[in-house]
Amino acid sequence: MILFTVGVLWAGLSFLSSKPAEGDFHFDLGKGRSLDIYCEGEFFYEPPGYVSYEITENGKTLVPERDFCGIGPQRVPSGRLEVLSTRDGETIAFRRNFNVMIMHDFKTNRSWPDEHGEVKWNDFLLAIELLQRFKREGQDLYSDLVDHYLKFYLSSPDEKFSVNQVWTVQGDQAELQLHVSDWNGGKAQLLLPREKIIVPLSEKFDWRSGWGAGWLSNHRFGVWVAGAGVHVWEFSDDGMSNELPEPLDAELVEEVKSFPAHRFEPRHFRL
Repeated sequence: MILFTVGVLWAGLSFLSSKPAEGDFHFDLGKGRSLDIYCEGEFFYEPPGYVSYEITENGKTLVPERDFCGIGPQRVPSGRLEVLSTRDGETIAFRRNFNVMIMHDFKTNRSWPDEHGEVKWNDFLLAIELLQRFKREGQDLYSDLVDHYLKFYLSSPDEKFSVNQVWTVQGDQAELQLHVSDWNGGKAQLLLPREKIIVPLSEKFDWRSGWGAGWLSNHRFGVWVAGAGVHVWEFSDDGMSNELPEPLDAELVEEVKSFPAHRFEPRHFRL
């Protein structure tokens, strides 16, 4: 792993009103490559504004300047900035306060996030692929945008319970974990299925139609995943839960399978 740093922290920055020859933060990546970070000048915006980046190689622009992050009303970001590289120098990751915000693969000239600073499904898969390269070399990097992309909540009809569904990435697979909270009693527990619910992080699994989850009533929650079956939990008034045993009633199975897959919305970084 190679580490590139700048000699200053991202603090007390006086925003520029025009683009300099080099960015507000310039990283020399070796092999004639560089990463420049630009902070939008105060003249050009009323908060929120934007932070952008550009990647060049031997004077040629590989990634034209693109926004990747918004700036809040505080105007002046702060934090530690650094760029990490795989041993061959072909994959780099820019991070702020240990949170990865930009990645680039020089072999295929692919950058993350996309040109609008959004993380959609294909961008999520690219991020997983690039993060795995670092992990294979012993560097387990973290990005909150990736970590939170596969998390969402579903409240029961009476809003007594809430299930947090988290697809936990494990290499080239993802495991569905279900955490239920009792808003009134303050209790939280992990719903354990009979068998782990695991799917591949690839085109082999259809995230738009290959699974679904929802509440069947105030005290019953169900989830179905193609290849992993149907699971239904029943909750008592005190918040305790039990998974219904197999075989499940055919009508119940069909009702659970009618639940649509969660629509993962694009996400953005924000300072």
